[in-house]
Amino acid sequence: MPELGAVVLASGESARFGDSDKLLAPFHGKPLLAHALMALPGDVFIRRLVVTRGAEAAALAKSLGFDVLLHDKPDVSDTIRLGIARMRGLDGCLFCVGDQPLLRADTVRRLAAAFAAEPARIVRAAFDGRGGNPVLFPQALFGELAALAAGQSGGAVIRAHRELVLPVQAQYALELEDVDTRTDLERLAQFSSFEKERD
Repeated sequence: MPELGAVVLASGESARFGDSDKLLAPFHGKPLLAHALMALPGDVFIRRLVVTRGAEAAALAKSLGFDVLLHDKPDVSDTIRLGIARMRGLDGCLFCVGDQPLLRADTVRRLAAAFAAEPARIVRAAFDGRGGNPVLFPQALFGELAALAAGQSGGAVIRAHRELVLPVQAQYALELEDVDTRTDLERLAQFSSFEKERD
C-alpha cells in the first residue's frame, strides 16, 4: 500500500463569515474544524498535518491527534508549500479544507483505495461530474505544489495535468460543500443525518 499524508488547509481569514473564526463555530455539537478532521482516518494516513494561523484551531487539531504547523504567511500558496514540505518521502498527499463538515471518512477511504490502484493519478472527490475537495496528489507533483505562485492553489496543478485526474464519486453532493458564510453553516447544519451516518 502507498504511504500517504494528509494536509488540512485551515488558514483562511473567514472574511465572509464575520468577526469570529468559522473553523471554531459550533456544528452538531463540535467545532466545524473537528468534523473535517474526523473524516481523515489515522489508519489511512501516516502523517496528518493541520496548517493554520489560529492557536485555538491548532490546539483542537493536537487534541485529535494531528500534527500542527502554525504560521503567519499570507497566501494559500504559502499554506500549500508549508504543508507539502512536511510530506517528503511519501507516495501521495491528500489536501483538504477545514470547513467541509459533511465529508465522510468512507469517501476519503475510497479516494485512498483509488490512489493505491493507480498511484500516478490525481484522485479527486466528485459528485455527478463536478470535482471538489479533497484531492490526493502523487509524489511526482509535490514539486509543482511547492512552486505555486502567489494567488494559486492546487487547482493550478490539476488544470496543468487534466489527463491524470481520476474522479471518485462521493456518496452525497453535500460532502463537497464548504462553509463561507453563516448562512452556509446554518444550511448544512440542517442535515443531521450526515452526523448520524458518519464512519
